[in-house]
Amino acid sequence: MRNITSALLSAITGARQNGIAPRTLVYVTAKNRTTGVPESIGVWSDHDDSNITVLSGITGLQETRLYYGGGALLQVSDIPRVSDLTVQTVTIDLSQIADAAQRLVREYDVRLAKIEIHQILLDPASGLPVSIDAPVFLGEVDGAPIKTPSIGGKGSISLKVISDAISMLTRTNPRKSSYEAQKRRQGDEWGLYSGTIETWNIPWGQKA
Repeated sequence: MRNITSALLSAITGARQNGIAPRTLVYVTAKNRTTGVPESIGVWSDHDDSNITVLSGITGLQETRLYYGGGALLQVSDIPRVSDLTVQTVTIDLSQIADAAQRLVREYDVRLAKIEIHQILLDPASGLPVSIDAPVFLGEVDGAPIKTPSIGGKGSISLKVISDAISMLTRTNPRKSSYEAQKRRQGDEWGLYSGTIETWNIPWGQKA
């Protein structure tokens, strides 16, 4: 169950009278293709660029981040809420012509990039977030196809994102079963006492 702040609860309770404006925020951390250094870029479903304070999915602390608007973020598919260990998949559609989206896929290697998705509410009167919220989804990019439109059509960039925690639980680790890998990690433990064992005189088939 998601814990919500009192301010968020108040905004939801008074939504019929005061109205609410939901917004989706996507924050991507990927390696710069030139420097190899991880950098972050954010987009959100609003018209203007804005500095928004959220709770980091990594540290749990408040962070003020720049999110680019102007149609850069087109759509985020429904985020599944499951109680089992199935891998959750979310699709993020970005505009193919927005500057922020172009930067993301051209200047950064988004393969396995880390993703944080926040869903916030804006106060219709002030245009400000009603509360500082934690992310509703943490994951990593599993693919980043660019759809080239036909003449007169609309193109988009689709990021397929899988849930971070569950995907890590389903990964296999060959180092657990490889003797050569264990030797590189911890030394040749199997042969550590070979000098002592080879001097043992074991009376096979004889009574002690």
